[in-house]
Amino acid sequence: MRYDTIIIGGGLAGLVSGIELARSGSRVAIISSGKSALHFCSGSFEFWSEGMAAVGSIAEHNPDHPYSKIDPKKIARYTEQTKDIFARAGMPLVGSAEANHLRLTPLGALKPAWLTMDEYVTFEAVGVSEYRSVVIVAIEGYLDFYPEFIAKGLEQMGLECHIREISLAEFNRLRQSATEMRAVNLSRTLKGSPLREFAQRVKALVEDEDLVLLPAIFGLGEERGLQIVEEIVGRKVKVAATVSASASGVRMQKRLTDAFQSLGGVFIGGDRVVGCTIDESRIVSLNTANHEEEEFVAENYILATGSFFGRGIVATPEEVYEPILGLDVVPQMARKEWYADDILDAQPFQKFGVATDSELHPMIDGRVVENLYAVGSILSGADAVKEGCGAGVVIATALMVAENILAYKHK
Repeated sequence: MRYDTIIIGGGLAGLVSGIELARSGSRVAIISSGKSALHFCSGSFEFWSEGMAAVGSIAEHNPDHPYSKIDPKKIARYTEQTKDIFARAGMPLVGSAEANHLRLTPLGALKPAWLTMDEYVTFEAVGVSEYRSVVIVAIEGYLDFYPEFIAKGLEQMGLECHIREISLAEFNRLRQSATEMRAVNLSRTLKGSPLREFAQRVKALVEDEDLVLLPAIFGLGEERGLQIVEEIVGRKVKVAATVSASASGVRMQKRLTDAFQSLGGVFIGGDRVVGCTIDESRIVSLNTANHEEEEFVAENYILATGSFFGRGIVATPEEVYEPILGLDVVPQMARKEWYADDILDAQPFQKFGVATDSELHPMIDGRVVENLYAVGSILSGADAVKEGCGAGVVIATALMVAENILAYKHK
């Protein structure tokens, strides 16, 4: 099987780079072993918690950070590219590269965000809101949505909050098991007449509030689910993030995958790369578990398998390693130095990842693999938790590598 580019990993990084390459006419395949971290997406993407203005100085104090390998002038363009990718996939985003906005976490905290799905409630700054009062609608028996915490966060914005509860007969089957009463299952239930009955019950709860806030449980049963609810309720309706698996994240995964395939990309799900052939400093071919007799051959390869969560990086009591290609992982340090004693401190292991050169080519035994790129959270040098840069690193490096591959192709 021959392609221009083969991408290992079907999460956000793999799909973004794959879409950009396929849109330019490249023959692209994505090999994905299973579910990605997108399934737990909060609906928002962070770039840098201190704001975009601080990104340009990262190279001065952290030359190993992935952002240090990206031209800061490209950030605004990458923002618009990202919004275009998601808009084409039917998921508009709000936000800009000029300044962070505030998103609402499932526990009611207000955190800076770069881009957010437009169905989610967001704010320009603390105390700046277009809303006066809000009714927060809880669902009977649904434990992954915390209206009291959310109300506390909204009260910091000066909103008057009212909490009211709704029930629906169609949820009774799910309510019999706490493991079934999840956002994804609720979302799949909300279609047709149950969706419209839900909307009517929400409408009956609204008094003089100018915002209705619901848990993010829409889009899998009926694509226009939230818009239909808003039309029936007759007020502005937004959603807030839930914990556990995310209905928005599952929808995001599906729509980006569909967008990639509509451009001619080949998505090979449920398979994993188990080996490769390397000739000097280039990958010649890949082998997968489900295609033992066939080789996957390409001019370029992109590794987008994630960090510890996606098993792109694996830790044992003795070592941290990259399990597919045996790439160099940095930094190397004694186990007792992997973590800080205080759980609230920056944890060194967060910055573990594969070593790359300035163009994001990884290395094996210190030697650059010329036709291989690494993108996303598998890269070393970033602390997504403390720096608030997780999705930004994923998206920006994915777009940078896609851009470089296309530039070399057309030389």
